[in-house]
Amino acid sequence: MKLKNLFNPENRFWSFIDKLVDVCVLAVCWIVASLPVVTCGAATVAALSFMLRQVDDTESYAVRTFRKVFVSRFKKATFLWLCFASGMLLFGADFYALLFFRFPKGVHVVAFALTLCCFFVFAISFLYAFALLACFDTGGLRAVKDGMVMAFQHPVATVEMLLVFAVAAGLSYLRPLLSPFFFAYALFACAYVFRHVFAAYADM
Repeated sequence: MKLKNLFNPENRFWSFIDKLVDVCVLAVCWIVASLPVVTCGAATVAALSFMLRQVDDTESYAVRTFRKVFVSRFKKATFLWLCFASGMLLFGADFYALLFFRFPKGVHVVAFALTLCCFFVFAISFLYAFALLACFDTGGLRAVKDGMVMAFQHPVATVEMLLVFAVAAGLSYLRPLLSPFFFAYALFACAYVFRHVFAAYADM
């Protein structure tokens, strides 16, 4: 009986394998949809929306769902993405200055540590914001505000996601061509964390 269940396509093991295959499909969709660069935010929200449904076992067809969410939340997601990209440019300039310009040693260490901490808060807040938009279809500014609040209210979840993306970044360094898939699986892992966090705010 147990052997029979092992080959049952509806058991938990094969259901999870199906989810992993769907994540690969989403990674390809994300790459294609992000090619114009400005559409990266909408692609990320669309991918996260499907992944959050995977956690609840309410997902449908990956490509169809991706396309639907990509179109319906394009404006809000693009606004979020432009805000995030602008912030990344500012942090990039800060890190460039800290790495290539001379500062007093004590000032340099403190400034670098503070900038690094602010960068992590910024990045994780926007990750929450993208997930909020994917799950609740809220306003862009409210998603940023609520994302920052949640990042501090759920420090364990925040650290868990930072570790997940640190692993994805490490693997991407070793295998750059596979980086979209590594980050897609990182988002998939984070979807389980998000669902746990969001459950504290709404009956989902």
